[in-house]
Amino acid sequence: MCAPADGWQEAIAANNQAAMDAVAHKDAAAFAAVYTTNGSAMPPNSPTVIGTASLQQFWQAVIDMGIAAVTLETVELDGFEDTAIEVGAFTLKGEDGAALDQGKYIVIWKLEDGAWKRHHDIWNSSVAPAG
Repeated sequence: MCAPADGWQEAIAANNQAAMDAVAHKDAAAFAAVYTTNGSAMPPNSPTVIGTASLQQFWQAVIDMGIAAVTLETVELDGFEDTAIEVGAFTLKGEDGAALDQGKYIVIWKLEDGAWKRHHDIWNSSVAPAG
């Protein structure tokens, strides 16, 4: 397999920044736009969310729960032609800036219409459940 065209790592970093900015601006439509047209999110303890409209509804619900900021940190990134795999860590923060959750994620990226977008996005918490 061949490596992606030059600039792919920067494009993925920019997409991650767009996702973080979308949460900070409470813009669920902007968050949904970082996914491919038929992209999916696989949140813990929930069904898979597929497609732009469903992703926008999901991220709006997350924002409405009080998530005011998300930090994404790439730990590993490998690219193959029109696909990339990212392993990373996240932190979710509330309105007061306090960390509400932290964990890890894997994103499978696809090149769609010349742009790197999230295709499959799965994450889970590193925080032990209460109780």
